[in-house]
Formats: sequence, structure tokens, C-alpha cells
Amino acid sequence: MFKKIPTVLLSQEIINKALSRAKKIEVPRQILLSDRVRGEVTSKISFVEGVAVSHFKRLVQKFPSIEHVHPFYYDLLDMMFDVDKYKVSLSRIQWAQKKIVEVSTTHIRQAKKSTDPRELNGILKAYYGRYSSLVNSVSNELQYLSKCRDFMRRIPDINTEMPTFIIAGMPNVGKSSLLASITTAKPKIAQYPFTTQSILIGHCEMAGEPVQVIDTPGILDRPMSERNEMEIKAVSALRRIEGVVLFLVDRSSQSSYTLEQQDSLYKEIKFMLRRPIVRVQTKMDISEKLEEEIGISINSKDSIDFLREYMTSRVQEARPRGS
Repeated sequence: MFKKIPTVLLSQEIINKALSRAKKIEVPRQILLSDRVRGEVTSKISFVEGVAVSHFKRLVQKFPSIEHVHPFYYDLLDMMFDVDKYKVSLSRIQWAQKKIVEVSTTHIRQAKKSTDPRELNGILKAYYGRYSSLVNSVSNELQYLSKCRDFMRRIPDINTEMPTFIIAGMPNVGKSSLLASITTAKPKIAQYPFTTQSILIGHCEMAGEPVQVIDTPGILDRPMSERNEMEIKAVSALRRIEGVVLFLVDRSSQSSYTLEQQDSLYKEIKFMLRRPIVRVQTKMDISEKLEEEIGISINSKDSIDFLREYMTSRVQEARPRGS
């Protein structure tokens, strides 16, 4: 949702772009010098106005309204920057846009009333000064929004309106392998902008509709006591994603973690996310017996197909409320 936010031009870039192109504007020669100069002055003012106004309008339209984003995204944005400053910055950009229109209209009216080439050039020079002053007055806001854009474009692109299954469990229990097995395309890797952790997002079809499956390596794979502040906030944001959690348990002799450690993480995740959660035993090909709700082996197509059927039966629970 944030990929379409345009590049933010800084104040001097806007001014340079507008004035350098305005210099090249010429109008057809008129019988009277004053008519030609007046035509060039009004054309240059209109062009220069359009450069800033169109850019500012696009920023206001394309930057999302904080009040209307999904709570998941709101939490992430609130972690990354001051949302109040963000809103004020957009408001200031909108103010500058309106002021430039007003100033441009005033100077065009003045130019249309003048017949003196020297006076007309003075009107244009005065306009350039006022225009540059207005654009520079939002220099800090443009710089701030540029940083916000960089953060936003790195936010994981999760579809908050699609039925969702979230895979959790200790490292090396088979989460990424399971994601690749039950989704049809190569999972998309999206990194959180405030931590080194990434999430993997795959898609498939169940019950005749698209479903997304999310793996969260580095996020839902260890106790909260081992996390830094930003990782704790990332877990908090994930609480906003509605869906069903598949908690993978490795009971094989090759497991790097004890059952007690895995059970402890399961209880933490169940408490934190407060979502329907299903325990899935992995690596059944090297485990002694099934002791969880469902057992799978990445090497067994039948077990993966069974899990897909089970997930299909719970698509309704995985669907966001109100969708």
C-alpha cells in the first residue's frame, strides 16, 4: 500500500526545476513588445506555480492518512516516526500549495494590467522571490516526509483483508519449508524497517479464495525476554493481524530445543496474539509418534495435503472480521 508514494522533491530541487524550465518559455512575437513580455511573464508564473502545486498535491493525495490505515500499519508507523509531526507536515504542505496558488493569481493579475516591460519583469522577479520563500518555508516538512517515505516503502506488504495463517515456532522447526510447501509461488521477503528481522509472505487458494500464509523468522520464534524493544513492538503490531496461528512443534531427536522451551513459547504466543492457534508436529518422518493435533513431514505430500485440507476447513476463522 505504500509502494505508490512518490519521491519527495526537496525545496531547492523544486525551485531549481521550476525556474530553470521557466527560463526556456517563449511566446510568439507580438507587434508590441509589451504584449510579448506580458505573455512570457504570465506563462512563466503559471508554469512555475504548476511545478510546486502539482507536486504538493500529489504528496497530499498519495501519502496515507494515518487515521485511515489498518491498526497493524498504524502501530508500525507509530514506531518509526512521530505520527503527529507527520500529520502536521502534510498539513503544512497543503497550506503552501494553497498559498502558492494565491500568490500566483495575484501576480498574474498584476501582469495583465501592466504595459511596461520593465514593470512586468519586476513583477516576475518579485513573484520568483515570493514563490521561493513559500517553497523554502516547508523545507523541513519535505525533508521529514522524505524520511517517512523511505520507512513506509520498507513496511511488510501484508493484505489485512485476506484470510491469513501465521506460522510460528522455534528456529529450525521447519517453518520456511512448510511455507514453501503449501504456497504456490516463491514467498516474498519483506523486511521490517526498524529491525534486521524479515517476514516471508506466500499465497495459495483455499475454499475458492486467495489466502496468505506468513512466516515470521526472528519475530515469533523466541521468548519475549530475549527480544529488544523494537522486536517486542513488532510482535505487538502482529497482534493486529487477524487469522489462525500454526504453531510448529519439533519432537524429533534432532530438535535444537526442548519440549519445555517450545511449550513455553507456545503459551506466550497464544497469550500475546489471542488468535485461534493450532499445534502442528513437524518432522514426522524422524519422530517416534504423533502427539500434537496434526502431524506433517515436508517429505510427505499426503501429510501436506492433509494440512491444506485442515487449513481450508478453518478459512472462515482466518478471515478478518467484517470482510
